[in-house]
Amino acid sequence: MSNIGKIIRVNELPPVGERETNVIYQVAVPGAATYTDYAIDENGDMKTHVTDSTNLDMSDSLVKISDPDIQSEGIINQAQFNKEIKGDLDHKLDTPSADGNIQDFPTVLGIDANGNTAKLPAGDLGKNVANSSLTTVSGAGLTLGANWVLNTSGLYYSITGLADASNDSTFNTLLTQNSSGRVAKSNGKFAFTSLPALLSESEKTTWKTAMNGGWTTNTMSVAVILPPIVDKQDRDYFITLKGANLNLNPASFSVEIMNSTGTTVIATVPNSQVQLYTNGIDLVFYYNFKNLPLGNYKIRLWNGVAYYTTNPTINVIDLLTPVSLSGLSWNMLNNTAICPVVDLTTASGTSIHRARNTNEQFVGTNQDAVSFKSSVLIPSAIADGDFYLEITNTTSGVHYYDGAFGYDYGLVDAAQPLSHSMQILAGIRRNYFLDERILPDNIAVNGSNTNTSTGLNRTSKLYITKKGNVVNMSSINNGQFTTVVSTWFQPNGVDLALFANFNSYSNSNSNNGANIQTDIYINSLIQL
Repeated sequence: MSNIGKIIRVNELPPVGERETNVIYQVAVPGAATYTDYAIDENGDMKTHVTDSTNLDMSDSLVKISDPDIQSEGIINQAQFNKEIKGDLDHKLDTPSADGNIQDFPTVLGIDANGNTAKLPAGDLGKNVANSSLTTVSGAGLTLGANWVLNTSGLYYSITGLADASNDSTFNTLLTQNSSGRVAKSNGKFAFTSLPALLSESEKTTWKTAMNGGWTTNTMSVAVILPPIVDKQDRDYFITLKGANLNLNPASFSVEIMNSTGTTVIATVPNSQVQLYTNGIDLVFYYNFKNLPLGNYKIRLWNGVAYYTTNPTINVIDLLTPVSLSGLSWNMLNNTAICPVVDLTTASGTSIHRARNTNEQFVGTNQDAVSFKSSVLIPSAIADGDFYLEITNTTSGVHYYDGAFGYDYGLVDAAQPLSHSMQILAGIRRNYFLDERILPDNIAVNGSNTNTSTGLNRTSKLYITKKGNVVNMSSINNGQFTTVVSTWFQPNGVDLALFANFNSYSNSNSNNGANIQTDIYINSLIQL
């Protein structure tokens, strides 16, 4: 049956492909009781009656959408399209035309990678600048409006690429921080003055030494000043200081003569008159004391870091009285069982020489072999007062197991008969191969152990200074210093002599002490 003239009433025009042909669709107008006619020909094309377009009231629902992409979203007519567009426009933001603030406008728009949007707090905008790679421009900067805290949370915080201002004197201010982390500028005074309390003793020494050009800054000390007395005559005196850590920095040191309390500088010794030694034990200077008043003076040293004032003093008197050492004579006592002939061990003038005598026997125990005692060296008139005596002892040869080659020397009562075991009032005992001892207190001398299987030359010095009833005995052995202060118990009216006793050799092997030789010299005696 033919469809020509067939009228079909619908609420909505069917899409192309679903329409019947050769029919008229009457499409109801939404919200009205009227219809619009659409004629569909045999090809499915829509034919409408022609009318004046100004009078045509065409419904949006009758305008078809021909775009396949839009149709694929289910939009087939203008009415549906308009509804969809309106919904999109409802979400559109107006272009802002006025200024605002985050108090009145607290929200901004955010969009993710998929085009999804969300509201974001405007107050957070720009807070996390640390996740950006920023570059400043001219005029840019940061001005704090309130206290501001940067918390590293334990992560590294670095400022790199700074200019080097090491040699720019205008860069003299430091950045410092207090215990709460607050940063401020400082001249560095408190940081540096508190530094010593943070360092260990070894770190302090290392730092001080480095600051002093590598020269020691350990605490200086002077145990003895030699000679302890000088006079006002117009001549130079060579003064020797013996102690520890006296290896001063040649580029930064001073030697000053102080008053007896060490509080006032009396004179400064020119550096050109000072001899420094690297052993740290000795310091020697020469000075003419002619212009100093009579009295006692201390010495003050500067090592480039610290001052040290000596306890020992130098006594300046009007005129020194050296005691003549000429005319000394010697008595000898030998153990004939060991030394039937004493020909190579001798004493004359101010010296004693010990060597193995012809046919001298080797014995296995430490036995007395040869002893000497001088005539009166220090008369009682001097011994009862104050005096200064200097003695040198040199030993050469192999010292390995020279235990049987011990010896003693020192001051004795001149009136006592010579024996191998006289009481030494002030002197030295060579105690086998182990060490030396200062007598009568039997104090070990530093550096005196000379046990060795190779030949060597050893020199030691003994300084005896008596003032009143106090005697100071100082020994320097192998460059090491020892001093002993004792009470002088010898009664007045006693002349003093020098005594020396030598023990036997113990072994004929030249590597065990058979070739050892010793010399003892009286250098000087001064009445103080």
